[in-house]
Amino acid sequence: MLTISNLLKASPKKLLMTDVNLTLHEGEILALVGEHKSGKSLLTKLILTISHKTSGKIKVSTNQYIGAFVPNEKIMPNITVKTAIKDYCQLRDYPYNGNNVKNILALFNLRKHLNHKISQLTLTECDLLKIAMPLILRTDILILDSPFENLSAKQTKDLRVLLKKISNELRTSILITASKMADIEEICDTIAIIDDGMIISIQSYNAMIAREMDQSKLGVTVAEPNYAAKVIEEEFKVPALLCGDQIIINLKPERVQDVVNVLIAAHITVISAQRVFRSLDYQYWELINNRKKYY
Repeated sequence: MLTISNLLKASPKKLLMTDVNLTLHEGEILALVGEHKSGKSLLTKLILTISHKTSGKIKVSTNQYIGAFVPNEKIMPNITVKTAIKDYCQLRDYPYNGNNVKNILALFNLRKHLNHKISQLTLTECDLLKIAMPLILRTDILILDSPFENLSAKQTKDLRVLLKKISNELRTSILITASKMADIEEICDTIAIIDDGMIISIQSYNAMIAREMDQSKLGVTVAEPNYAAKVIEEEFKVPALLCGDQIIINLKPERVQDVVNVLIAAHITVISAQRVFRSLDYQYWELINNRKKYY
């Protein structure tokens, strides 16, 4: 449905994006996860031609329509929701179907606002309307740039369920960006992690879930993490990764008592020691931190 090959974006003073390669298949939900200014929004703008690439290819399959949610895009405040949707349909040469519109708006709990002015909607309701509008046109590819940021926990959960239903039943391909792994859990098929304009990891969601139970690492929580990390690296000759007040070590669980004994001997207070549960968030920060060691 969508193929990105060797994509590069540069400004006169800086390389903004380099060597990005992604493929979005029919009915797939691909999550692009990264920190603020990592390149997520820039990539969506390049796909939508809001911004122009320096080199590389962005190829959309023949006769596929791309719909998008862009967070800061404004809708005229003094027109009604119904008028906004009619204008949207007319702009894209798509027939307005009142029953279809009502059904889609009902999914987002917006049907009651059909004849209300845009100015009467909350910020969250405006965001939900902007997500709903491409679906009214039966879009083939849906690009959602940080759609969860203004939503409550319940609205986020409801939207995740709805997007999964859309991808399964309508075979809509969805590219969704997020800054937190928690936002895209349980709905995506593939997770791509972006950092400083580079895709540093592409894995299936199932593969990352399988890694959660990797028990080849120990997590030791201590009162003096920096000092404790040095002691561990000197004694066990393994790298120690700092995660707040916890130290992650590439040692098997049966070595936990050895680690505790060494730290106590060095007069370091040990709060806890256990096998590492590699959550999606943990795996994300592990990839980011490992990359930053080289830059």
